[in-house]
Amino acid sequence: MVNPDKPLVAVIGGAKVSSKLGVIESLSKICDHIIVGGGIANTFLMASGFEVGQSLSESDMVEPARQILDLKGINVPLPVDVITAKEFSSDAEAEIKAIDQVAGDDLILDIGPETAMIYKDVIDQCRTIIWNGPVGVFEFEQFSEGTRFLSAAIESNPGFKIVGGGDTVAVVEKYQITDSISYISTGGGAFLEFVKNGTLPILDLLKG
Repeated sequence: MVNPDKPLVAVIGGAKVSSKLGVIESLSKICDHIIVGGGIANTFLMASGFEVGQSLSESDMVEPARQILDLKGINVPLPVDVITAKEFSSDAEAEIKAIDQVAGDDLILDIGPETAMIYKDVIDQCRTIIWNGPVGVFEFEQFSEGTRFLSAAIESNPGFKIVGGGDTVAVVEKYQITDSISYISTGGGAFLEFVKNGTLPILDLLKG
């Protein structure tokens, strides 16, 4: 966080911008790229004027997301295609759509293949990776490809890689890339708190 090997990319997925906004803002000060996924990406898409249908998103977080997108000197690539469905279920029919083709009754449940390639290109050029959160509903096979593809890109990157959070650890274990990760934190909330503030109460006590 203090002197990372550049370029630095943060992959931040998950449901809500509100729970990770402070982290994203802190990361925006040191990152060259921030890749957002899941419900967080949907809110950023809304901030860019795109329709997200019935997808998980936070309308009250659109303005903070827009401010992050407007920051100079940082790249926040957004999905150009997505995997959608009409319902959230393990047997829902998946459909690839360009981001400007998402319908009002669609649920965005994963990134599309073109977006996955764009994200891979970003990851390939970086020397430090911070990863918290999947980019799709990886628990359902038809919506797991984006997260799997991203995992493979992170695995093959020879740089320093930090993973934090239970969902992300589950991804790392599912795709068997544990040995390629430099540091894994199972404490998602504490991990994000440390990234946001640069310390934790127990560390302050130990220093004292």
